[in-house]
Amino acid sequence: MPADVPLPPLSFDHFFTYAEVTEFVETLAAARPDLCRLSSLGTSRDGRQLHLLTITDFSTGAPEDKPAYLIHGNIHATELAGTHTALYTARRLLLDYPASDLLRRVAFYIVPRINPDGAEFAVTTGGQIRSRTDRSERRANTLYQEDVNGDGRLLTMRQQHPDGRFVADPLDPRLLVPRRADSPGPYYRQFPEGIIHEWDGGDGIRIEGRGFDWNRNWSYDWRPEPEQWGAGDFPFSEPEMRAIAEFMHGGGNLFAVLGYHTGPAAVLRPPSTGSLADMDQEDDQVCQDIALIGARETGFPVVPVIEYHDGRSRDINLRGHFHNFGYQHLGLFVYEFELGTMLNTAGLSTEEVFAARTAEEGEEHMRRVLRWWDANAPDYPLFAPWQPCEHPQLGPVEVGGLVRPLMYNPGLMQLPRIAEATYRFTLEHAALHPRVVLEDVTAESVGGPVYRVRARVANRGHFPTHVSDRGRGLARLRPTRVEFCPAEGVRLLSAQGHVEVGHLEGVTGSRTLEWFVSAPDGAVDLCTVRVLGGAGGSVSAAVRTGG
Repeated sequence: MPADVPLPPLSFDHFFTYAEVTEFVETLAAARPDLCRLSSLGTSRDGRQLHLLTITDFSTGAPEDKPAYLIHGNIHATELAGTHTALYTARRLLLDYPASDLLRRVAFYIVPRINPDGAEFAVTTGGQIRSRTDRSERRANTLYQEDVNGDGRLLTMRQQHPDGRFVADPLDPRLLVPRRADSPGPYYRQFPEGIIHEWDGGDGIRIEGRGFDWNRNWSYDWRPEPEQWGAGDFPFSEPEMRAIAEFMHGGGNLFAVLGYHTGPAAVLRPPSTGSLADMDQEDDQVCQDIALIGARETGFPVVPVIEYHDGRSRDINLRGHFHNFGYQHLGLFVYEFELGTMLNTAGLSTEEVFAARTAEEGEEHMRRVLRWWDANAPDYPLFAPWQPCEHPQLGPVEVGGLVRPLMYNPGLMQLPRIAEATYRFTLEHAALHPRVVLEDVTAESVGGPVYRVRARVANRGHFPTHVSDRGRGLARLRPTRVEFCPAEGVRLLSAQGHVEVGHLEGVTGSRTLEWFVSAPDGAVDLCTVRVLGGAGGSVSAAVRTGG
């Protein structure tokens, strides 16, 4: 298809359903088949495709022969801005080529929505969900989310109750705040909007089935529940997570991974457990330097995952988490962008959000959000007014409250600017890739039918082929090796044809190799030299007489 076929526009006026994501990636791939191909990592638990975009200039080599950069988004169901940001990067990579020639050298793999089932629930209902909720086995006295008042969305139910733990905020009665000893009534208990399965009429009401957090299902330092809530049954027990893990380990050319989340805006870097001292000292510095590029482009603070918490908490240990997996198991400098929430959109910095040490400070943050919303009047509602409803089991309740997917994401009006900033980081991070090349390939006759073949194997990229010091000893980051394949009728005279070169340092890492062969009379083709450079990509050269 010609390059002047317009790329599909990316709308920022709402979060996408699965059907809209599918239509966008299909149209994008159809518009630039020379640069973009659509495939699938597999299917979700409910049968949806795990879309994978491969973006590179296919005329300059196969993607598996190039250094590869992976982007994934929406591992947490309500964090829908991650999908938009990933799609923005995919579109801009195509739009900016060939002015930016990165696609000649690098293959980008983009999984815009790892969790299509959970995201579909979040975007179509607004209901509460982390990554997945197991509702397959219904338990008595357990509330399961359902649309009770028939308005097509899942909100919050509040009900007056003498033991209720909440009261209407005296400064903004739209909000519920914790009840204190001197709080005047009425007092409320609150639940997600839903129906209680086999309720016996008592107050012991559980909420939904078992919950899963897929950012606790990675393999490194995984811990079972109850040590780590939402961890799953074993590492990569969730089929979607297993699919992306198999993809990461399936090819040896991956040199960087970036994930998109939504929490208070930040550039997150390893480690996710322990302390910074658990990283190699040189790796720690390089990791920080790259993260600072993200901070420069986005204005977000750089935060090691262990320190991503509010002022009332100690440093955290998130086990089975992406960052330790990416660094410890893959040997890569991996990052996550927390793209922000409505708190950031309303003007609160991440430092302000995390500085809150009292419940009162957190309550004032929520009032600021609603004041900002009232003043700016976006087209979509962040808050649904409380409406009386007759619940078939609980009796009189009110349904309303915050619309969760909108609260848990940055404002849609800000998302284009955020996506552009993260795209600029991606370009700078990707430009640091290792790059294995063949140089000075020659074939010299040394008498009769004997030829000496020489070649320099070099890494002219920034990163070494092992990417990090941690990666130097990991089997996944394969050392560079050279395959020497004589042409038909050509006999190798050297003791060794194939050569294990080992890892090559960035920019100046090189090694000169030499072989002797005997060629039949009139031979033109002598051999093919193929370099398998792992994260630095692979390259080959055909060698001929007189070359």
